Amino acid sequence: MAKGHSINDEIKEQKKKFKELSLSEKFQYIWEYYRLIIAAVIAVILVIASFIHAYIRNNYDTVCDIAVCDGKLTGYDTDDDLLTTGFTNYLGINGKKERIHIDYSYTLEEKFMDQDPQISKEKIYVLSQTNNLDGYMSEYKDIDHFCFDTSCFFYDLRELFSTDELDELSEYIIYHTHSDGETIPVAIDLSNAPEITKTDLTMDQPCYGIVQSARHPENAADFIRYVFDMHK
Repeated sequence: MAKGHSINDEIKEQKKKFKELSLSEKFQYIWEYYRLIIAAVIAVILVIASFIHAYIRNNYDTVCDIAVCDGKLTGYDTDDDLLTTGFTNYLGINGKKERIHIDYSYTLEEKFMDQDPQISKEKIYVLSQTNNLDGYMSEYKDIDHFCFDTSCFFYDLRELFSTDELDELSEYIIYHTHSDGETIPVAIDLSNAPEITKTDLTMDQPCYGIVQSARHPENAADFIRYVFDMHK
């Protein structure tokens, strides 16, 4: 500051000099003197934007969670596969505030030195125990993988479908027999379901059941109605 000048005089002088600068010189001046403040403001804006984006992205309800073992189809990794979009439309939801989640990342196929099957088993077990799994799809040979003599992983289909509906599905029903000899309908063979045959699902004999601990059993049952073109 020049001798004998007040702070106000100095400010006025700096303003006058700033006005005389070219546009590029003004930008350079601002960046030189305020770059730390600008950087801090940008950082704060980015953090806030990140929180807003995460909130919007995760601010929805999942109304049906389905695990698929050893099967994939086009669009499976971006949630725009035919089963996800078709079932979303069938339920009459917009896929934004309410969504379905079909996870095709599981495998039960044993391979040498491959830990993925064990990880898949543990994840499915944990999800079912915490009421975070509604439907389970696998090849026929694995459909009863989580069923035991004294208990079954799946709902008794008679609890979720009418007699007429079960008659319509009769040739596709898969049964499980308890140790006491009781046989109950627990899953459905989807191999010939119209909406399944329209896809390129990489499964030989896809079968599906509603998990006993499902949070949304009715929606999980509706998946069967959807793939067989049945009315709700």
